[in-house]
Amino acid sequence: MIGNLPPNNDSGFTTISPSVKATAFTLPAGNNYSLDNAILRLGNYESGDVPLVQIRNDVGGSNPGSTVLASFTNPTAQGSGIFNYTFTPTAPFTFIAGTKYWLSFQSSSGNFVWRFSVPSTTPTGIATSSGNRFGNGSSFSNSSLFNSFQINATEITGPVASTPEPTAIAALSLFGLGLLGVKGRRNEG
Repeated sequence: MIGNLPPNNDSGFTTISPSVKATAFTLPAGNNYSLDNAILRLGNYESGDVPLVQIRNDVGGSNPGSTVLASFTNPTAQGSGIFNYTFTPTAPFTFIAGTKYWLSFQSSSGNFVWRFSVPSTTPTGIATSSGNRFGNGSSFSNSSLFNSFQINATEITGPVASTPEPTAIAALSLFGLGLLGVKGRRNEG
């Protein structure tokens, strides 16, 4: 859906502990998408480290919201070295078309790094990159460095459920009442 994997190189990194790194993306109009997984390129993720990867809401500003929309199960740590780690959602989640979301990454325990290429590679895909922030969780600063990640999702195709127009509901109701009236007259006499 959006990402910048594979990296050109692993020359740069953001230390995750206790810092938060968040990158925003906006889905296009059209169909919704079902979250499959998120892949992050990490270094020094060792046993005992507890990464916290989340999809968060957007509150209309330049920072991620505080509402967690999706959480992920952590993959097994591979120790020192640089690896792609696949985080799987703990529950199904649907990305709504035309909506902005934030991929938020921090540490609940431990100290590890989220790699990026130098020069930094802007994420691409069907979603559009729409912000990149670094901070302590309550205050953030702009970041021009795009860490290496990929969010995979499956397009939900087929007819989109819609709410009928009120005039259509009223017309069908009147038609139904009319049929009842005709039937009622036949039985009277």
